[in-house]
Amino acid sequence: MQMAAGPHLKSKGAHFMKAIVKARQAGRIRIEEKELPQLGDGEVLVEVSYCGVCGSDIHAAKHAKGYEFVGTGTTLGHEISGKVINVSGDENAHLLNKHVVIESMHYCGSCENCREGRTSVCHEINVIGLHFDGGMAQYVKVKPKFIQELPPQLPVDMAALLEPMSIAVHSVKKIKEIMPQDNILIQGPGIIGFFTGLICSDKKAEVRISGLERDYNYRLSKAYLFNMKPFIADKEELPDKVDYVFECSGSSAALKSSFRYLRKGGQLVAVALYEQETALFLTEMVRNEWPILTSYGCDPEDYRDAADLLIKYQSQLRNIVSYFPLIEAERAFTESMNQKVLKAVLYN
Repeated sequence: MQMAAGPHLKSKGAHFMKAIVKARQAGRIRIEEKELPQLGDGEVLVEVSYCGVCGSDIHAAKHAKGYEFVGTGTTLGHEISGKVINVSGDENAHLLNKHVVIESMHYCGSCENCREGRTSVCHEINVIGLHFDGGMAQYVKVKPKFIQELPPQLPVDMAALLEPMSIAVHSVKKIKEIMPQDNILIQGPGIIGFFTGLICSDKKAEVRISGLERDYNYRLSKAYLFNMKPFIADKEELPDKVDYVFECSGSSAALKSSFRYLRKGGQLVAVALYEQETALFLTEMVRNEWPILTSYGCDPEDYRDAADLLIKYQSQLRNIVSYFPLIEAERAFTESMNQKVLKAVLYN
């Protein structure tokens, strides 16, 4: 990932901030100096402490299929923790100086799915940092309904992991109940795969997380931190069929290969997003009663469950996070793309 040439940056002043934006040239990001966000009625201003680099940020910067809606110049970032430093409206005064996480998925609250509590599939869903300016900046504005105060046991740097952990929480809820000794395969050793595996392992399931041989040094080797076993898919065979596969890789080839590992009557949960269409042989699926479940994003209550997990496992999680200053976003993106880090997080 390369940093595109941008306008000359002024020295930091009271009315300007640095931000990482999608560049016009595919595969580039750009650091810009933008005006501080101006608060509308009922909004709050968050001073960003940490913001994770997600695969969606990389796809947006690459102008990948499915991310055409992300506008050039949009400030990226949706895994955001920070502190409320200004509010509009007396009703929000209680939020001042609170450490918070910003929910990524901004829902309407009034459509059929929202009324049923399924906000991740809101008919009018917008994602901060993709549909509008996000948290790879020094400041970001947001409506208070989309922030959650951090529990005192959760440090603000760990809180940048709340959003991806919430996605994993949401995906595991698709299975009615994970039982001790269930055999589970997680495909894809990225952060969502690791977090999904951590949750299943926390429920005492037998968990393997798969990747390729090239993934071992920086990713798969860390599986033991969370009582998971690494599985090198291009070198090994699984000893037994599994009850559940969580497909977190985003690889069409991996999605198709999921079924060779799945026992009859087992279930597949597709969590990743894919750049390519995938053809599946439905007759085989019907004969084996293999349902495909899908999981997208997260709902507000998933953040609360995620916070409990981050508090419980924060000492292990510090071994898988790499922190970069905001102005080194290019390096963070590049090392993420080259799989030299498991999880990159920017900080101010």
